[in-house]
Amino acid sequence: MESRWKEYWKRVLAPPGAAPTVHYQHLVNTIHASQLRAEANHTSWQRQLPAHGFLAVCLAGLLAFSPASARAAEPTARDELAAAELMETALLARQAGLEDMRKMETVYAGLVAKYPKDAAVRNGQAEFFWNEGKRDRAVETWQAAEQLDPKNAVVLDHLGDCHLGNGEAKKAAGYYARATASAPANPAYHYSYANVAYIFRHELLDVDHPDAAAVLRLALHHFGEASRLEPLNIEYARAYAETFYTMPDPDWPTALQAWQHFYEITPGKDFALLNLARVHMKLGHKPQARESLSQIKSPEYDRIKTRLRERIEAEAAIPSIPSIPEPARQ
Repeated sequence: MESRWKEYWKRVLAPPGAAPTVHYQHLVNTIHASQLRAEANHTSWQRQLPAHGFLAVCLAGLLAFSPASARAAEPTARDELAAAELMETALLARQAGLEDMRKMETVYAGLVAKYPKDAAVRNGQAEFFWNEGKRDRAVETWQAAEQLDPKNAVVLDHLGDCHLGNGEAKKAAGYYARATASAPANPAYHYSYANVAYIFRHELLDVDHPDAAAVLRLALHHFGEASRLEPLNIEYARAYAETFYTMPDPDWPTALQAWQHFYEITPGKDFALLNLARVHMKLGHKPQARESLSQIKSPEYDRIKTRLRERIEAEAAIPSIPSIPEPARQ
């Protein structure tokens, strides 16, 4: 059974009246996992909180401070933001009412007033607005954060999500590109950029990418970066490997490596073996293709296995035409 959090984030992130896109589904899954971790971390003290009362929940905010910061004369913006975010997590976890969430909104407003030039504080407030369904206010706040720190990758990624949700693929791609440039070691940003480039490859043409093939190469690069940076992520590995099939000039040896990596990390070995067989066929490796097909156990793939075997045998039965030597030149 899906966690209530996953359903919550689907409602928050999906465009009104539309099913979540591939990118949004990825975002839902990522935030869902983060929320589950937050619940697991705070379960013990949440059980000790009274069933109601905002002041009781505020006690959770104190846990965000380390002993050293608690002794400090003045907490930093990061300390206070961490406390506010923890308080928000507690409120969401106990499904707080409207009154408590309004008080939480006041907490973020106070932080922005106290730290008006801190982009991270603005981002925290924007995320709160977004979670509450106040999307216009969230976007305005993220835009204000961008003005304060144009290289803040978290803010840029959020703005990319917003534009994607509005169907503005070019603007979304621009923000994702900036996010990957600001935080090149973050695999999620590469994956977001790659998804937009892949899906909207016919719309993202520019001087550097004059045709869809060039945009596909961009997508392949960023899928590859995401998989390289998080090598045990099955979703990243599969997206990278599958993109080779769409390329107009696929590098099949590299595609084979990508599918071999996917085979090593996925529990669904049969799907990986099927694709290994396909790529071996592309490379003319008929014995290896047969071997991959022979290892597939699920009857789900029987039909396509039969078709691939027939292709292998048909190609093997075609006699090779000997080359005719050119006549000697006079």
